[in-house]
Amino acid sequence: MNKKTVSTKDIAIAALLTALSILIPLFMPIKLVLEPIFSATFAAHVPGILAMFIGPFAVVGTAIGSTAGFLMNGLGPWVAARAFMHLFFGLLGWKMLQKKYNIFLTVFATGIVHAVAEMLVAAATLLFTGTGSLFFIFVTVGCGTFIHHCIDFVISGIILGALKSSKLLNSHMNFKSFKG
Repeated sequence: MNKKTVSTKDIAIAALLTALSILIPLFMPIKLVLEPIFSATFAAHVPGILAMFIGPFAVVGTAIGSTAGFLMNGLGPWVAARAFMHLFFGLLGWKMLQKKYNIFLTVFATGIVHAVAEMLVAAATLLFTGTGSLFFIFVTVGCGTFIHHCIDFVISGIILGALKSSKLLNSHMNFKSFKG
């Protein structure tokens, strides 16, 4: 993860994750939509979380891809803006993984950043459209995003284990100490 050059394999994996981040919002049948502020699409964060183990270029690609996917699925610009917020938790997660922070601390910190960023977009939605309430923003968007983030991190961990076993990814998760 401390490489200065990017391998062709990492670029290919980042491209596949970006493609998935576009396709999941479009075709995932399991989703909860409370328009115009909130939607929870099963596994929507998985490509972005996996991108944290590749590098910042992968995080940026998946955040842009997720934004495009949510724009194309017709849920509106507010949901797409929330998808763009994946950039912030992804970059934080990449940096924490690079510094070998404990994976549970990484999940918690990125989940908080993720929830707060999406609550800010929901607050802007409330301000500009008058839709929603502060209670809805805090409970549904904030807590809902944090829970969704944690569930998708578990899914990502399972996929990461399979990718590591097949030698497609060489990543490390620190389960013991709080910092490497």
